[in-house]
Amino acid sequence: MKKINVLSPGFISPNSAAYLFPLIKFKSALMDHDFDIVIKYAIDDDVTECDFLLIDSKFFEKGWSKDFDGTLKSIAALNRKAKVIWCDQSDSTGTFLGQILPHVHRYLKAQILKNRSEYMNNHYASRIYTEYYHKKYGIMDQSPFTDQPAKNKDDLKKIGISWNSGFMHYGMIGPYMIKVRERIPLDSMLAFASIRSRAKAPRLVDVTCRMGISYEHDTICYQRRKIRAILKDTLSTDKIARSAYFREIDNSKICVSPFGMGEITLKDFECFLSGSMLLKPDMNHMETWPNLFQDRKTCLFHSWDVDDIKDKIDWALRHNSERIEIAKAGQDLYESHTLGDNAGKLFAEHIKEILC
Repeated sequence: MKKINVLSPGFISPNSAAYLFPLIKFKSALMDHDFDIVIKYAIDDDVTECDFLLIDSKFFEKGWSKDFDGTLKSIAALNRKAKVIWCDQSDSTGTFLGQILPHVHRYLKAQILKNRSEYMNNHYASRIYTEYYHKKYGIMDQSPFTDQPAKNKDDLKKIGISWNSGFMHYGMIGPYMIKVRERIPLDSMLAFASIRSRAKAPRLVDVTCRMGISYEHDTICYQRRKIRAILKDTLSTDKIARSAYFREIDNSKICVSPFGMGEITLKDFECFLSGSMLLKPDMNHMETWPNLFQDRKTCLFHSWDVDDIKDKIDWALRHNSERIEIAKAGQDLYESHTLGDNAGKLFAEHIKEILC
C-alpha cells in the first residue's frame, strides 16, 4: 500500500475542487489499487510521512507574493523528506513556475504543451495563445504576466499530466454543492452530475455561445470579442440566467466554447452533459487527461484566427449524423470517466501511471 498525502487549501476554487473531487469520490477504487489517500489542509508533523506528497499549488498561492524565496525553500524542504509532486492548478498550459522544477520530484499540470521544450521559453501573458494574438495582431496587455521558464532541459522530464477540471458536478446545483462542502466537510454530498440530454435528442436551437468578455488581459479576451463580432448577426452571446442557460444548451445542436483564462473551460463539461456538439479553438498543441478534446471525434475545432468558425458551424448543421456522432462520442467519453462503472478504476490507473 502506497501512502499518498495531499496538501490542499480545500474547496476554495473551482480548480482545487475539481482536483480534490475524484480523490474523494474514487477513494475505494484507489484503495483497491493500493493507494491510501489522506488529504491534509495544513502542514503538520506527519505531512511528509508518506511515499508521495501531492501539493495543490493553491496551497502556497499567497506565499509567493509575501515571501517568494521563503516559499520556495519551504517546498524544497518538504521534498527532502518526501517525494513532492507539485500539482499546478492554473487554468492554462502556461502560467508555468519553472523555478519550482529543481525542487520537486514531479511537476504536474491539468493540461500541458505537447512540446515540452516550450517551457524553457517566455510567452507573452504566459500563454501560447495570448502570445499568438500579441505577435500576429499586435494585441497588448497593460501588465502581462510573465512565465518563469525552466532553466535545465533535464528537468523537463519531470513535467506530466494530472487530471483536468472535468471531475466536478457541472449541473444546476454544482456551485452550491461546492460552497456547502467548503464549509461542511461531508464527503457523501459529493456527486457527479447526470447527463441532462442525450446527444441524439431533438434540438430546436442551432448554436449557443453564451460567454463573458471582461478579462484583465486583452490578449485573453481578444478571441471571444472576435467570435462575438462574427456571430452578432445570427445569435446573442450575452450571459443569461443559469436556468435559462441550461435550457438553451440542452436544446442546442452546437455549443461554441472559446478559450478563457485557459484552453479548457467549465462550459466544455456542461456541453458534454447537454449532448450538444462542442466547438472549440484548435487544441492540438496540448495534452490533457481524460483526452476529451479530439477533433472530429469528440468535438470540432476551429482556427485560433476564428475566421473559419462560420464554415465549421455550417458544416456541422449540414452534416446532421456526423454532428450527432461527434457529440455522442464526447458525451460517452466524459460519462465513462465520471459516472461510468469503471470510472474509479480509470482514475486509479491514471494515478498509478503518474506515480509509478
